[in-house]
Order: sequence, then C-alpha cells, then structure tokens
Amino acid sequence: MFDRLIDVIKTLRRRCPWDRKQTLISTRPLLLNEVYELDEALGEDNCEAISEELGDYLFMGLFLAHILEEKKGVKLRRVLEGVIKKLKLRHPHVYDDAKIKDTDGVLKNWERIKKKKGRLLLDGIPIALPALQQAQLIQERCRRVGFDWGKPEEVLDKVKEEIEELELASRKRKGRRIKEELGDLLFAIVNLCRHLDVNAEAALRDANRKFRRRFGTVESEIRKTGRGLEEVSLEEMERLWQEIKKRKRKQLP
Repeated sequence: MFDRLIDVIKTLRRRCPWDRKQTLISTRPLLLNEVYELDEALGEDNCEAISEELGDYLFMGLFLAHILEEKKGVKLRRVLEGVIKKLKLRHPHVYDDAKIKDTDGVLKNWERIKKKKGRLLLDGIPIALPALQQAQLIQERCRRVGFDWGKPEEVLDKVKEEIEELELASRKRKGRRIKEELGDLLFAIVNLCRHLDVNAEAALRDANRKFRRRFGTVESEIRKTGRGLEEVSLEEMERLWQEIKKRKRKQLP
C-alpha cells in the first residue's frame, strides 16, 4: 500500500500544477495543519475521522520525503534507516541488555544517552511548538533530572505568588513587567496542569471549543429575535450566557 501511495505522489508531482510547485518550505503549514486535524480527531475519539486524518498525515510525510529526495538527494530509505537506528538506540532494554523497570526509567535512560552525545537537557525542543505545549515539555524534561516541585499544592502556592506579583505590576502600570509576570503565571499554571496529570494545551483547546460552542448558541438566540450582536447589551448577552450554562448542566448525566 505504501508503494501505491508513493506512486500517487510521484504522479501528482509530475501532472498536478499545485503539487508540482510545492517546496520543503511550503509544506510546513500544510504538515502542521494535518497534525492539528489529526489531534482534533483523536481528542474527539472519532475512529472514522482518525482514520481519515491519519491517512492525510501519512500522505504529507511521504510527500515531504519525496520532495526531500527530489531537491536534496536524501532518499526515503536513508530517512527510515535513521529513525530505526534512533529507536533502537532509545530502547536498549528492548534491543540490548539494559535493565529498565518502568516508563520513567526509559525516559531517564534516554536523557543519559543524549548527555553522552553532548546535548543539553532542553536541546531539541522545537521553538515552533505551541507555547503551552513547549512549556509542559520543558518542565517534563526538568522533572526527569529531579528539578521539579514535590506536590501539586506547592505548585498552586507558586501560582498564587505569581498572581500577587502580576497584581503589583498591574497597579504600578509597568508594561514590560506586566508581560513578564503574565508569562511567569502562565508557566506556573502549565506546571500545575502537569502535576494534576492534565495536558495544558488540550485543556485550553477544550476550553476554547466550549466557549465557541456556547457563544455560538448565544448569537443564535439573539438572531432569532431579528437582531445582531452589536444591537444587544452586555447585560442581555450575560443573561443568555448564564441561561445556556444552566441548560447544559441539566443535560449532563
């Protein structure tokens, strides 16, 4: 099946004007879009959508590999050999005689392997990652070497401390300090999410989805009266918002 897909990609590169003009750079937003669409399908636990989006994701990976071979001479075989070698190196407890008991041991051993190669702990974390996801990954890496809070309650105290510092900066109207304190607060909240076994990026995405759905209902209710949002007071929108919240709670099992 992979051979058939690669044949399709080669045909598209020869015969489709749009596919033919794509470059390594132009595929970046396309690949990211497929990752997010797959992530959304996974979050909804929709098997049909997961299957479709996984297909699109695999296509984009092979499409990128084909362009890489065309423009840089890097063959797919070399890409696959590289990832196989890395996976075997990362799993000496599977492919060698290393003794590792649990998942935490696997991660710590991987950090030791990277250290031998001269890499710093936080090297390799993409700066293009969404900020919440990047923060959680930074914190997780630090946890592996013991640089972490002991309990969620300690992190919650840190969140409260950051709120107090933000309030102080806000009262003094120090713009640069406000931005810095907001960043520290967000970083601390991500830390709290991690200690409570919550993915910060997914939590905020779910909150965005819930807000969009609820606000869309508010707008629909207002349109039924023949008015637009700009013709309604904040008080009326807030009243509708609270009514919709109560309605949703009653629907919960």
